[in-house]
Amino acid sequence: MPRRRKAARSSEILAAAREVFTARSYEEASISEIAALAGCVEGTIYTYFRNKRELLDAVLAAFFDALVDDVAPRLDAIHGTRDRLRFLVARHLQISLDDPALGALIVRESRRQGAYFGSKLHELNRRYSRFLQQTLEEGVRRGELRADLNCALARDLIFGGIEHWAFNERGRRRAFEPAAVADTIVGMLLDGWAASPQDAPLAVLSRRVDRLEASLRQTGRRK
Repeated sequence: MPRRRKAARSSEILAAAREVFTARSYEEASISEIAALAGCVEGTIYTYFRNKRELLDAVLAAFFDALVDDVAPRLDAIHGTRDRLRFLVARHLQISLDDPALGALIVRESRRQGAYFGSKLHELNRRYSRFLQQTLEEGVRRGELRADLNCALARDLIFGGIEHWAFNERGRRRAFEPAAVADTIVGMLLDGWAASPQDAPLAVLSRRVDRLEASLRQTGRRK
C-alpha cells in the first residue's frame, strides 16, 4: 500500500508540474506553485525530485517515453519509405492537436541559449528523431531515395518545416487533418528526394498512382 501510494503521489506531482511548466516559462515556474497544485508541501516534492530541473526533465521524459512506445510498434508494421514517412509526419502533426502546450514547451526549452545541447531534452529528442533518420537512411539503402541525400539535414528540415507550418495553423485557429497534410508533405518531399526517372521508372509511376489515389480519396470525401 505505501509503495502504491508513493507511485500515485509521484504521478500527481508530475501532472501538476506538467500543468505549471506548460503554462509559464521555466524561470517563472515555481516549486511552491507545483506543490500547491499537487496538494502537498514543497518538502514532499524534494523527496521525489532533487530540484526544479530534474522535475522538468521527468515531465519531458514521461511525454517522450509514451510517444516512443506508441510510435515504435506501429512503425515496425509499416513497410516502404513513403508509407513510413507519411506515418511519422502525421504522428508528429498529431502532437499539435493532442498536446499543443507540451509541444510549445519542448520548442521553448530547445531554444534556451546554451542550455539545450547535452541536456536531457536533447537526449530525448534524439531518441525520438531517430525513427525519422533511420527511415530516411533505409530508403536510401533500398534505392527509394536518392543516394546523395543528406539524411540528417533532411530530418531537420522535416521537423523544422512541420513545426513552422503547425505554428501558423494554430495561430490562425485553422483545423487540419494530420494524415491528409502528411500525404501532401511527403509527396512534395519525395518529388525532390526520390531516385531519378531514369534509375527507377517504376517508382516514379508508383508515386503518380499514389497521388492519383489520394486525389480520388479526397474527392470522395467531399461528396
